Parts: sequence; C-alpha cells; structure tokens
Amino acid sequence: MKDKIESILPDHTLILSEAPDLYIVDYKDINGGDVELLESEPADAKHVYLENKQPIAIYFDGFKDNALPVSVGVHNSQCECVVFPTSCKNSDWILFVETKYANNLQAAFKEEYDYPRGMVKQIIETVKYFRDKGIIAQKRRVTAIISFPNLIAAFNSFVFTEDFSEIDILRKHRILVRATNSAIIKSEKRITLNSI
Repeated sequence: MKDKIESILPDHTLILSEAPDLYIVDYKDINGGDVELLESEPADAKHVYLENKQPIAIYFDGFKDNALPVSVGVHNSQCECVVFPTSCKNSDWILFVETKYANNLQAAFKEEYDYPRGMVKQIIETVKYFRDKGIIAQKRRVTAIISFPNLIAAFNSFVFTEDFSEIDILRKHRILVRATNSAIIKSEKRITLNSI
C-alpha cells in the first residue's frame, strides 16, 4: 500500500511511527495547520487516540487540502487521514479517520449541518477513491472512525439511525465505521474501534 500511495499520490508524505500512544489532530480549524500524527498528547487540541501498546509500526498519511486529484483543478471529497501497518499485507487493517471539532452535541447534530452523514460520505468517497486508483482492493474491508474530538459524551447513537446504520454502510461499502474518539491497535491484523 505504501508503494502504491507513493506512486499514485507522489505529493503525499507518509509518516512512520512505532509509538505506544498515537494522537491524530486536525489543526485546520484550530490554527490553520495540517492533520498531524503526534506521539505525545497535545495540550492545545483534542484528538483521536490510537492505543498502540505492542507497539505495531504504522504509516500515517495526513491529507492536505485537495489531496485526492481527479483531474486538473478537480479533487475528490476526502477525510482527514489514513493509517495502516508498515507490513502492508492484504490481511492488515486500514483505518480512515474523519473529524469535526464541534463544541457541543447541539452543534454536532444540527440538522442544517448534517455532520454525521457528511462525515460518513467523506469516508466513503475517500475509500472509493483509494479502491478506484488500485491503492486498496475493491472488495477489501476497511475500518473508519468518525470523530467529534471535543465531545466526551457518547455520540455513536446520535450518528447512526435505522435508515443510516453501521450495518448498511458495512454491507454496501465494505467499511466498518464507528463514531468514536479512540481505537486500540492489537496487531497488524486487528484494530478495535472503541465505543464511548
């Protein structure tokens, strides 16, 4: 997967880490910065936390604006980043992450913003792009987190509804998605998405 990303998306920078604690922060709305992978807990921003106690060596690709080109001046919808083990085997997990820094449940789930569906759509579109470009196999199941880092209360039940369920997304798109702020990397083959 690493080689395919470097070949198909040469402007992307893959970061290698084996740290036991990994923190993903999107600094765009905070200070105009990039999506970053940090190895110590940031004091200036909330984050998505990946527990990596083994530790497993991983690659992180934090997407800059317009990171997925379709044609000149046209870009694919995208999430924040992708993380995957350095072993790059077909049986390894792949994790896509999308965040929204809403400050409360009311803002996060305001109907006119429609963040939950928009976030899932960004994940689906990113995964489709990676499949269409041959970076990951068409039938390969991947995992995804949609996160509201500023919210501590459980929000999974607010995101998915009967007409828009985790099971439907898994069946239709082969993406296991969970609304959470954390996951546990267990091995190259297993990652557990936490429930808040």
